Amino acid sequence: MHPDPLLCVGITTALGEHGGIDVFKDGVDERRQDPPIDVVVSDLQDALRLAAPGQRALQGLDGARVVALTSHGREADIRGAIEAGVHGYLLLGGPLSELVEGVTAAARGQRYLGLTVAQRMADSLTRTALTSRETEVLRLVAAGESNKTIARSLDIELGTVKSHVGAIMSKLGANSRTHAAAIALARGLANDFAPIA
Repeated sequence: MHPDPLLCVGITTALGEHGGIDVFKDGVDERRQDPPIDVVVSDLQDALRLAAPGQRALQGLDGARVVALTSHGREADIRGAIEAGVHGYLLLGGPLSELVEGVTAAARGQRYLGLTVAQRMADSLTRTALTSRETEVLRLVAAGESNKTIARSLDIELGTVKSHVGAIMSKLGANSRTHAAAIALARGLANDFAPIA
């Protein structure tokens, strides 16, 4: 269950009031083996850990499906979770009906995205994807590096960096390097750097 104590109470109450769903709170209720647990609702970090091959079996949750309930709504976070094997993705602050629908869908073996999450992923499909090199350049732009520094770091020509920056701005719909960096941060496209203060 979700590690945040207040959220855990809310999740337990919301799901417990819905007929047909039995709720088990990890660390509070005695572990039941029969019937097995069908769905685990957790934060993003634990959901990713449980989605890793073999992790659910180690926890006695073999066959359980994982639903992430999180504040992390960036495109990269959502995509990474789905690719890692998380079965459902819900944002905090969404309607309680989404929680019930998400858990019910996961229990049936279906994937589930909350409405806002689904809209963000649909929007991402309409954008032209950045190449791996453009992503490298974008991360350095977002870190505040100059074109010359980027060229040296990636061992490419200055003109090539300028071409990549132009393509990045066009694909992101950005009107400046700062705007491109802001978009990258908002969408989670520049996670691997520490911004320069």
